Amino acid sequence: MSILVTGAAGYIGSALAKALPAERTRTTDQTAPARVIGNLAYPRFTRSLITRDVEAVFHLASLVSGGAEQNFELGTKVNLEATRDLLEACRLAGHCPKFVFASSIAVYGEVAEVDDQTPPSPRISYGAQKLVCEILIDDYSRRGYIDGRALRLPTVMVRPGGANTAVSGWASALIREPLAGRDYVCPVRPDTRMACISVGRVVDNLIKISETPESALGFHRTVLLTGIPVSAQQMCDAIKPKTDARVRFDPDPAIQAIMDTVPRATYSKRAAELGLGHNASIEEIVAEYLGGGGR
Repeated sequence: MSILVTGAAGYIGSALAKALPAERTRTTDQTAPARVIGNLAYPRFTRSLITRDVEAVFHLASLVSGGAEQNFELGTKVNLEATRDLLEACRLAGHCPKFVFASSIAVYGEVAEVDDQTPPSPRISYGAQKLVCEILIDDYSRRGYIDGRALRLPTVMVRPGGANTAVSGWASALIREPLAGRDYVCPVRPDTRMACISVGRVVDNLIKISETPESALGFHRTVLLTGIPVSAQQMCDAIKPKTDARVRFDPDPAIQAIMDTVPRATYSKRAAELGLGHNASIEEIVAEYLGGGGR
């Protein structure tokens, strides 16, 4: 039996692929362990990925917030249609594999603090696409085509390397760049807050939710993860003792406008009851990054 990870060359996907048993893991767009190269925007390729030996799918591939907002057609194709194609491949395979989906707190829109009872109301296309996928996962699970589960992820930090198209990419850069000795101009106000979680916690939670009994989830298969509220200034303060590089705040109106609509904190009693963890502080997130990231 094997495990399929989509988006395995990405930040979260690469960390997850390293944490899973190498001999059982197949990935899309990653050099190891076993790879399958192709474009999830093409239904024929996507549907070819689910064979009878695939016991679990971790679907992480996506076009993130900024990219999906700039290119609606591509965002819909990658985030929504490719997910449905994967779900259809699972249905047609006929053996009800586990399907673990990386959703996002972008489903909420303009809500300062989010908990398990907060209704979704997305204000960007990325959030709308993720919400539709959550509903499909519930329905495919109800019909017995998959054993689905999804996690609504807060902002995941600290992303190494260059930035992606996520509007929240400045948060990782605010930590990564100064720690590499480079000055950084932050495109949001110092008081801008966001709900944050480390990549190590996310990987642990993805594996944990994949092992959670179906009976513990019920009909609604999506679980919100707790994300600690952290301001840009607090991020800056957390790295200050570790670098001589300077940070300057110069808000970009377009980025700030979107950041003003995202949740500042998320709290999930359900996640805690299921054994899904969160970070204690921004200092813990920075320490994980300095220790090599991942798990």
